[in-house]
Amino acid sequence: MNNSQWSVKEQSAMPHALSPTPYATRNTFHASRITYHVLRFTFYVLLLTLPLFLLACTRVEPVVKIGLVGPFEGRERAIGYDAIYSARLAVREINEAGGINGQRVALVALDDGGQPDLAEAAARSLALDPDVVLVVGHWLEETTAVAAPIYLEASLPFIPMGQPPFVGGDPAGLPAAFHEAYTAVTPFDETAGPHAGPTYDAFQLIWQALAAVPASPASRTDLQTALRGLHYEGMTGTVYVP
Repeated sequence: MNNSQWSVKEQSAMPHALSPTPYATRNTFHASRITYHVLRFTFYVLLLTLPLFLLACTRVEPVVKIGLVGPFEGRERAIGYDAIYSARLAVREINEAGGINGQRVALVALDDGGQPDLAEAAARSLALDPDVVLVVGHWLEETTAVAAPIYLEASLPFIPMGQPPFVGGDPAGLPAAFHEAYTAVTPFDETAGPHAGPTYDAFQLIWQALAAVPASPASRTDLQTALRGLHYEGMTGTVYVP
C-alpha cells in the first residue's frame, strides 16, 4: 500500500467527533442566549447604579460665592490690584482652614473698569446668580452709586468699599506677616497698597458673619441678618457694614 492510499484510509477511518452535531449546535445556541441575557441584565444593573456611584464620588462640600467688583483695568486699576490680591489671600486662608460651617468659599471677581455702565452690568450679573450671597465693591463713588440700588433690590448684601470704615490707608502700618502673605499670592511679588488692608478686613468681617449663620449653605437673608450690628477688630481698626 502506498502512502497516498494509507492517507485516504486513515482519514476515512477518523471519527466524526470533531464535526458539530445538531445537538451540539443546539446547546451552543442555548448557551449563547443565556450569555446574552446575563450580559443584558448586567448592563441594566450598571445603568441603574452608575448614577448613584458617580453621585457618591462627586459629592462636594457646599460652596458659597462672594462677589468682588472693582476697577481691575483702566486708570484706577491699582485699586483693583490691591483688592483682588487681598481677597484671594483671605479666601485661600479660609478654605485651607476647612471653610466655614462646612462651606467652601468661591470668589467671583468682575471688572467694572471704574465705569458706571460696566458697574451696572456687573451688579446685575451678580444679582442674578442665586449662589452669590454678598458683594464687596466698587471703591469709586460713581460706580457705587449705580450698583448699590441693584443689590438692594435683589436683597443682596453689599459692602461699599472706599467709604468709611473701608478707606485706603498707609500700608506701612500693616503687620509684617500680612505683607509676606500678600506678596506670596501675587504673580510678580508685588507689595500691598493702600486698599489691601481694608479689603482683607472686609473679608474677615464676612467670615465672622458666615460663622454666625447656622444654615448651610448660607442665604442672602441669613447673611444680611448676621452682618447687622456686627463689628470686627481688623488690621485697620474696627470694621462693620455702614
